[in-house]
Order: sequence, then structure tokens, then C-alpha cells
Amino acid sequence: MSHLLSFLEQYSHFQQLQQQADQYRVQLKRHRVQHRRQMKILRASYRQRIRDKNSVISSLEEAISQQQSPSPLSEGECSSDVGSPAGLHRLVESLYGLQGERSKLRGELRLLHSQLEQKERDRHTRIQAFQQQIDELKSCIEEREEELSRLRTAAGATDSEKRVLCLSAENESLKQSLSVTQGLLQQLSAIPSQSNTMLIKENENLRGRVQQLESSLQQRAEQLSQLERKSEHREWRRGEELRKREDRVRELELELNKERGKEPVVKYVTQTVEVESPATVKQLTKARQRNEVLSERLSGQNERCRQLEEQIRKSDEYSCNLQHKIAAYEREISHLREELLKEIGHLEEKKEEAVKAAASCSAEHFQNLQDQFFTLQKRLTALPPTLRSMKTDYASLRSQVRNFSEFYGAAISEAKKQISAAISEMSEANKDLLEKYRKEVALRRKLHEQLVELKGNIRVLCRVKPVLKEDQHEEGQSVVVTTDPNNESSLTVLSKGKGRSFELDKVFQPHATQEEVFQEIEPLVTSCIDGYHVCIFAYGQTGSGKTYTMEGSVENPGINQRALKHLFSEIEERKDMWSYTVTVSSVEIYNEVLRDLLSKDGEKLDIKINPDGTGQLHVPGLRVVEVRNFQHIKKILATARRNRITFGTQMNQHSSRSHALLCITVQGTDLASGSKTTGKMNLVDLAGSERVWKSGAEGERLKEAQNINRSLLALGDVIQALRGRHTHIPFRNSRLTYLLQDSLGKGSKTVMVVQVSALESNVGETLCSLKFAQRVCKVELGPAARKIESGGGQCD
Repeated sequence: MSHLLSFLEQYSHFQQLQQQADQYRVQLKRHRVQHRRQMKILRASYRQRIRDKNSVISSLEEAISQQQSPSPLSEGECSSDVGSPAGLHRLVESLYGLQGERSKLRGELRLLHSQLEQKERDRHTRIQAFQQQIDELKSCIEEREEELSRLRTAAGATDSEKRVLCLSAENESLKQSLSVTQGLLQQLSAIPSQSNTMLIKENENLRGRVQQLESSLQQRAEQLSQLERKSEHREWRRGEELRKREDRVRELELELNKERGKEPVVKYVTQTVEVESPATVKQLTKARQRNEVLSERLSGQNERCRQLEEQIRKSDEYSCNLQHKIAAYEREISHLREELLKEIGHLEEKKEEAVKAAASCSAEHFQNLQDQFFTLQKRLTALPPTLRSMKTDYASLRSQVRNFSEFYGAAISEAKKQISAAISEMSEANKDLLEKYRKEVALRRKLHEQLVELKGNIRVLCRVKPVLKEDQHEEGQSVVVTTDPNNESSLTVLSKGKGRSFELDKVFQPHATQEEVFQEIEPLVTSCIDGYHVCIFAYGQTGSGKTYTMEGSVENPGINQRALKHLFSEIEERKDMWSYTVTVSSVEIYNEVLRDLLSKDGEKLDIKINPDGTGQLHVPGLRVVEVRNFQHIKKILATARRNRITFGTQMNQHSSRSHALLCITVQGTDLASGSKTTGKMNLVDLAGSERVWKSGAEGERLKEAQNINRSLLALGDVIQALRGRHTHIPFRNSRLTYLLQDSLGKGSKTVMVVQVSALESNVGETLCSLKFAQRVCKVELGPAARKIESGGGQCD
């Protein structure tokens, strides 16, 4: 009942999490739509501002082009000259407006940068919140999966199993929601990055436009100065022309006054001429007409003078304005010049200080050099007498050496010959002794192996794991395990300043290859084909390389693949005389539960006594696959490797959390006599022994570590009982020892590969493993027995 209540609470929690995931999806969509709208508004505002800047620039260029157009000073184009000061004024106002626009644009750019930074901070905050929610969902899913796996393994009521199925479906839906949330989070992360890229490009374009506007502003200022100089020159020319016209007006007024002064004379003459002659009448008429023309010309010149005076007044006003601006510019330039002079003076002071400091350092350095120079001078003055005495001594020594070589040369050559002969004789004697020693060692090893085989001892091989790159970065990781290249059966472990030696059947060097290890195992594979029971198991702490030795890698396979490849190679060689059938099964022992690694459902299995009366053990329901070639068995090994349980600990990132057993049965039939042989080979990869405080195991990992250590302790009890030849062997204390009963019993050939680490941090585990290996060396299983069935029955 309590389980049902807990399930209901978990189910309600699942629904809440799913609702939160839906709310997050809605928020993500709403945020994305809002972000797109903001981007559109920003782009529209930027385009409008760029258009405004372009219009200002075009108007400014038009004004400048108008100012740069030619303006002659003829009488018919006086009106255009009147409008030129207003154009210059508009040009100045446009330049000031352009400067204001530039400062405004810079402020907008700074505001845009701050908005972008705020957006980026908000995006990171939302992403962190979503990631935290995702982590919580993952942790909840992991907890639910662990609870479901525990309920599957435990025996429960029918209602509980239904509830487990329902929660499994809810768990899958929650996983889908989590995947959708992660996808939306990735899209949310991608959208700001794209928008940021576009904004950065637009900012770069605006910066380039601002730089262009600044360069254009500088050009317009230069053009303004040129136009001011042209205006001054034009005003000077107008003044000159005005003076000339005033002179002409004065001349005309004088001429007019002269003509007016002559008028009575003319009237008089006219009257006289009327009396005297009609020819003079025509001259009088012409004179009057000329007088009228001069009067009209005088009025026109007066009007022209008024116009010129008005132009001069306007030019004077514009010149005053320009003079005020020029004065302001000159004051600003003088202020800048003063600041520049102050800065130059400050820099000059710094330079003088630096020069003084350098001069003082140079003086001290020069004084030191001078002292050294005087010291060297004194030494050089004292050297010639010493040199002369040394030359005299050298000459005397040279003469003595010459005499010595003459007197003792023959004796030295003779001594060399005698020494060379003695050395050659000793070398020959040493070679003979070394060869005899090697033969003696080989003979001793061969006899020892024969004795071990007769006694039926378990052969113990030791392999030292080399120091890898990921182990070298840790501080204090010194190597404490050393091997002797001349003695392949011993190694020494340095612990607490003391060295301890261990004697085993074979010790591999750290650089030993997979092929070298398999060469020691190869005879046992042949024994399996001949009908013997063979067991090869790897023992050692977690992370010491057991799985690598047994399974290896794709490029460098281990004992399992090499043994099976050699097995099929031997079968191929004997196919003319023998017919063989090879079957394979693979199991693992996880938390004292037996699981089939070749089955998909992974249901629990149990170990029973074979009902055929042979007394052998068998596992009901275990899948046994018949294999025809090595390629087929490689696929089976890959399936078993995928189904095996591994997790990471502080000591090993891919720690095997179960004992894996690969069982191969070879049944052979002699084509000539009809006799049959049955051989079995168990390839065992034990889980690593570990200390809980060191591996950091918690929760489910702690339970796994306790079961692993318990089963390995049971294996140690079995080894201790076999070593003491007790009447009762506690095989049933653990699923591991119960399953290995055939391999550890009488008449079997067993090899243990103990894996040790050479690092100082693992010296405690290394000593424990080697002590256990020494106990295993002394276990006697008795002579191996061959299982043969003839026509009349079974015989060993």
C-alpha cells in the first residue's frame, strides 16, 4: 500500500513537471515572437535614420556645388552675386547640423550597444534557468528509472506491476517533453546569436557611415575656408569696381556741370545763329539731344550707385559675421594651442626626468665598468710573470713526457696486450656462464611448470598496467612497482619506504603487448579442444586494466577474441579427423543477480544441478548460441559488451559494475573411432575490487560496491579453503563462486591474471591483489582430467 501511495505522489509530480515544460515552451514561443518584432522595429528605425543622414548629405552637397559654380562680375549677373552670402550662411548651418547629427548618432550607437549587452545578459539568464529546469527533469527521470528497475526486480502484486507500466509510459512522455524543451532551448540560443550578428553588421555599416560623414565634414570645412577666401577676393574686386564707377560718376558730373555752364552761351549763340545762319540750328539740336542722353545716363549711374551701396552694406554685414566666426575660431585655436603647449611642456618635463634618470643610471653603470676595467688591468699586469713561469713548467713537463713515452712505451703496449687477452678470456667465460645460467633458468622453469601441472596448481600471471597520460597530470604520482627483466617471475612493490618482493608464475613488463599475454594462455585453448575444463579469469582493483586484458579494443583485441580465433583455427586444422560443435553463452552477475547478456529481456536466472545425473551445474533459461565461425562470435561478443552494466566512479570513468562470464563449450567427434570429447572454457572478467571511501560510491553505486566486495570475499574464502584442503568448500556463499565451481574444482586447468597498478596512489590495492595472488598460487586442484566418451561409456 505504501508503494502505491508513493507512486501516486510521483505521478502527480510527473504531471506538474510536464505542465511546467508546457509553460516553458509557451514562454519560449512568446519570447521569440517578441524578439522578432523588436528586431523589425530596430531595423526600420536604423533605415529611417540612414535615409535622413543621406538627405542631409545630399542637400549639403547641393549647397556646396552651388557655391562652387562660377559667378562673373558683369553687369547682367549682379543678382547672383547678391545671393552668394546667403548660400555661404546655409553651408555653415548645414555643417553645424551635420556635426550635431554625428554626435547624436554616436549617442544612439552607445545606447544600442548597452541594449545589446542587456539582451545578451537576459538571454544567458533565461538559458541558465532553462538548463537548471532540464537538470532537475533529468534527475527526476533518473530517480524514477531507478525506482522502476527496483520494482521490476522485486516480487510485487499485479496492481503494482500495472502501476509500474503506467509510470513507465509517463516517464517516456516526460523524456519526450525534455527533448522538446532542449530543442527549443537550442533554437532560443541560436536566435539571439543570429540577431546579434545582424546588429553587429549594421553597427559596422553605421560606423563606416559616420567615418564617411566625418571625412565629408572635414572636406566641407576646407571648402568653406576656400569659399571665404574667394568671397574676400570678390569683395575686394567689387570695391575696386565701385571706386572706378564713383570716379566715372564724378567725371560725368563734372562734364555735366561744364555743359550746364555752357547753356546760356549756346542759347545766345542759337539766337545769334537764327539771325545769322540756319546751319547752326542743326548743331544746336544735336547738342540738346546729347544733353538729354547725358542726363539719362547720369540718372542710370545714380541708380547703379544706390544698388552698389546696398550690396556693399550687405557685404559689410556678412563680412562682420564672418569676422566674428573667424575670431571665435581663432580663440578656440589659441585655446587648443595653449593646451597643446601645456601638454608639450608636460612631456618635455617627463622627458627631462627620464633623461636625468637614464643619465644617472648610465653614470653608475659607467663607474662600475670603469672599476671592472681597472681590476682587469691590474690582473693583466700580473699575468705576464705567471705566464712565463707556466711556459717554463710546460716545456719541462713536455720533455719529461717525451722521455717517459720513450722509456715506457714498450711496457705499456705489452701490458695492453696482456690485459686485452685477459679480458677476452673473461668475456668468453662469462658468455659460457651466462648461457649455462639461462639454460638452467629455462630448465628450472620447465620443471616447475611440470610440477605445477602435476599438482594441478592454479597458474597465476601478473600484468602491470603502464602509466597513462591521464594519470601523469596528478601530483605525487610516482611509480612504486618495479620488475626485473632478467627474472620473469618476480616483482617488487615499494610501500612506506620498504620494498616487498612477490614470486608468481609469470610477471609481464608494463610494455607487454596483448599478443605476449595470449601466448601464455594459448596452450589452454588447445586443451579445451582436447576435452579439458579450462578457466581464465582476471582479478584486480577497479581501473587496473582487467577488461582491457580480457576484451581489448577494436584495433588490439584481448584474450577473449584471440582465444576464440585460435580455437577456430585449430578446428580448421583438424577438420579432416574431427568434427566439432561450438556453443557460446554469456552471463553477468550484478548485485548477486544472474543476467543473460545475450537475451533482450534480461530476466533473472538461477543456477541448478543438471538433472542428467552428471552432477554438473546448469542455468535454466540461459540462451546458448551455436557458432560456426569467428565472425559470428564477434557479433555475439559485441552484443554482450553492449548489455553489460558499467558506470563511472572517481577511480575509473568506465568501471565494470558486474562479473562477466563468457562460457564456450566444444564438443568433438573423432571421425575414425566415433569417440567424443567435451571441453569447456570459461573466460571471466571480474568486477574491480574497490574501497568505498576512495571510489566515492553513493546510493546505487554503494550497493553495487558492497555486492562486488562481498562476492570477491567469498572467492577469497573458497581459495583459502582449497589451499587448506578443507572437506567443505563454501562455493554456495556467492553466485560467483557457485558458478565457478566446475573451474575451481578438481581436474580443471585454471589461470588467474592479476592486474595491478604501478602508481603510488594505488599501492594499498596493489598489495592486496598480490597477496591474494600468492595465496592462489598455493592452491592444488589435482591433475587435469580429460572428458572422453567412447562407445561403451564415459572415461576420464
